[in-house]
Amino acid sequence: MKHKIIFALFVCLLFSVRFADAREKGTVRVDQLVSPALAGNPAGESAGREVAIYLPPGYDRSEKRYPTLYLLHGMGDDHLNFVDDETEFQNIQSLLDEGIARRRLAEMIVVTPNESTRWGGSFYVNSAATGNWEDFTARELVAYVDANYRTVARPAARAVAGHSMGGFGAVVLAMKHPDVFGIAYSMNGGFIAFDGELGPRNPEIRKFVAARTTAALLATKSREAIGMLAVAQAFSPNPDAAPFYADKPYKLRGGRLVPEPAAYNRWLDYDVVRMADRYRENLLKLRALKFDAGFDEEFRFININNRRFSEKLTALGIPHVFEEYNGNHRNRLWGINGRISTELLPFVTANFEKFCQSCRL
Repeated sequence: MKHKIIFALFVCLLFSVRFADAREKGTVRVDQLVSPALAGNPAGESAGREVAIYLPPGYDRSEKRYPTLYLLHGMGDDHLNFVDDETEFQNIQSLLDEGIARRRLAEMIVVTPNESTRWGGSFYVNSAATGNWEDFTARELVAYVDANYRTVARPAARAVAGHSMGGFGAVVLAMKHPDVFGIAYSMNGGFIAFDGELGPRNPEIRKFVAARTTAALLATKSREAIGMLAVAQAFSPNPDAAPFYADKPYKLRGGRLVPEPAAYNRWLDYDVVRMADRYRENLLKLRALKFDAGFDEEFRFININNRRFSEKLTALGIPHVFEEYNGNHRNRLWGINGRISTELLPFVTANFEKFCQSCRL
């Protein structure tokens, strides 16, 4: 009996390996766009943007139209973050290939644009310093993809998701453009407000405020200090304030950091909790909204502000799902049992199927 059980297990394992080898694979292309929305920005960011595009198995042989997931990277990453690791289940293509083959996930196109900047990232918002990233993403990029690929070109068949800075971008883009994106998912969303590491008691923030040149800022070797400039160029840009092209939200007074009211208030305009009040009607138009954060986030402001956002949405009567899970900022993302595979892609699939009749498995 024991030998029969071992033989059966061996056959199952062999079948699984052959299934993995034999499954049809999707393809990844990298397209180059030149964006009018980004052209001529004072900070000198390139208007040429590469976009990685995953096409599901059989795309080139069919005439079928597919729903689209726009997947946004975090600060310090770029468009290749989701596709360039060749290890199985450490990239979006192998996760989707496996899920599609097992009819667990919907066939979909996945679009991952490069929206990095010299200082780390655009935050997917319009900036007088680095360019109009919101317009590039929600208008130019979507129009390009719909014109060049066989998409189902309506909000119910478009999802936007992202990690960290990309999670912030996903929520804000969906909040402002429910006519474009009907489904949104934020992973470990970098929702910015003046608490946690971003508060005035953090000595790393003092380094950012004290720096007067880019060389001085780089010399701090501080992740928080350098990252603050990327946020400032997004939230409080000043095209006339070289070399940073941004106004700082704090100033030093008597050795203490205190708010610089004009810039400070502009940052508050991008607090998703405050934005929810302004965009309540838009949020109600979304088909589905989910966001999460790890209990062990390295960045405390992420837990704080994701909780605040959920509390605000609940108070406003806006349907959503918020989950805190056992993990940190990155350690639970990848793998066949990682959250991209078990949470993000099934959430997008379920809502494509629910709201888009032609998107069903």
